[in-house]
Amino acid sequence: MTGERIRVKTGLADLSLVRAFVERHAHAAGLSWDGAAELVLAVDEAVSNCVEHGLRGNEGEIEVRVEPQSDALRVIVRDDAALFDPSRAPATQLDLSPLDRAKSGGFGLQLMHRLVDGVDYRITGDGQNELSLLKRRR
Repeated sequence: MTGERIRVKTGLADLSLVRAFVERHAHAAGLSWDGAAELVLAVDEAVSNCVEHGLRGNEGEIEVRVEPQSDALRVIVRDDAALFDPSRAPATQLDLSPLDRAKSGGFGLQLMHRLVDGVDYRITGDGQNELSLLKRRR
């Protein structure tokens, strides 16, 4: 299963295809049920953010690629949305009221960092966003 990928259009309806794809590969890579669920949730958040914030209803395609490693599974989400470096996003303010926190956003990035063992971002040579999520077997 090395380097398999799935491409989906920008609609949130395709999220179920992405979730099933990642879950299948997570189990095949030997992740625990909990580990697989955490990785699926992190990828779901990454793809949702791309659709809702990056593409903002515009046409586009998102590629999700899995790369099994000796002790982990790496999932790479690549898109052609507006360039966005999550490391430069403002920190989420946790001291706000729940309503103000919901408006401020940023929880998806925080969630991804808590669910997986590594989050890396880069801009590819052809000008696409590429987010890499690494989940290790426990």
